[in-house]
Amino acid sequence: MSVTSNPTPDGEQMPDTSGLPDLSGVGAEASAPEGIPERDVMAPWGQAGPPGPQWRADILGDGYESRTIELIDDAEGPCVATLVRATPPKDTRLTLLYLHGRNDYFFQTEMADRLRQAGAAFYALDMRKYGRSLRPHQTIGYTDDLSVYDEEIGEAIEIIREERDDEPLVLAGHSTGGLIATLWAHRHPGVLAGLILNSAWLEMQSMAAWRGAMAPVIGRIASRNPMWEVPSGGAGHYGRSLAGRATSGLPIPEGLSTDDPSVAGWPIIQEWKRPESYPVPASWLDAIMAGHETVEKDVHLECPVLSMVSTSAYVDEEWCERVFTSDTVLDPVVIAQRSLGLSDLVTIARFPGKHDLVLSDAPVREQVYATMRGWLDAFVG
Repeated sequence: MSVTSNPTPDGEQMPDTSGLPDLSGVGAEASAPEGIPERDVMAPWGQAGPPGPQWRADILGDGYESRTIELIDDAEGPCVATLVRATPPKDTRLTLLYLHGRNDYFFQTEMADRLRQAGAAFYALDMRKYGRSLRPHQTIGYTDDLSVYDEEIGEAIEIIREERDDEPLVLAGHSTGGLIATLWAHRHPGVLAGLILNSAWLEMQSMAAWRGAMAPVIGRIASRNPMWEVPSGGAGHYGRSLAGRATSGLPIPEGLSTDDPSVAGWPIIQEWKRPESYPVPASWLDAIMAGHETVEKDVHLECPVLSMVSTSAYVDEEWCERVFTSDTVLDPVVIAQRSLGLSDLVTIARFPGKHDLVLSDAPVREQVYATMRGWLDAFVG
């Protein structure tokens, strides 16, 4: 089976249209993924273990608590999600729930702090099989139906409403989490006061033409062997860039502090956010493309939308400065174009930053936070 590959969300790669897979040898006997490097996904919790159904101090330290949400078992066994909350500001005017991307979990405390300063009661959800919610018996990040996340999002909102029942609710999502948030908002009209997207994976790299060619191929593979691994090129530049500019071998731009995490490296838990990434099952990719089709054909939200993307994409193999100032995972032009149809009131904002804009250089992050705050002031109240 011969394919070429292009970058896809959160450090993954996927086949290009120039190398459509030959399905003649793919069936029930087709080889399963080679596997995921073994990691002790419970190690970050230490001896205390993961939280239970009551709020407990979170691994992020002072000002953060978390609690487990029990979910319906799936084919792999028991499932949970984990809700994280930050200490709310004295004067709150809205509540915000954040959804992470693939190969990700919530650790972006600076973003949470800036939103708190803007008057938001901040919550984040580590969805099933990700981050705080990943268990040893589970395939990291796996689902074959994006609507399954309705369960934990709904449960999280019920918990939030018990604590804050009179504030406008904003849902925010990064990359794959942005796609999940958009689809949830589509299926639950009237609930949200706003939707914030950070490099949301709303479409394939070459818009619907790419998806139209690939969806039938991936769908046929998924129906025969759901866990067949889509050929992948690894984590690419994005994963490496999270180690910070200080390790890049490139000059550090003037004005950037050596203590800033964009230079010193972001403090990620590698059991939960893996630099080498992990396999892309065919059935997972089939579910993603079904979500893209829904966005294209059906989604039109009642709430205002802020869609933030990078000013440029960079997919070349050369390691250079553009890795730190471009989206090395998705095409921001494609995201912006697809975003325009999400609602009657859509704001597109572009920044010279990375795929996860809140992990960009400090000046870019300040622009992102100022934009979010101004948008909340203007459209949420």
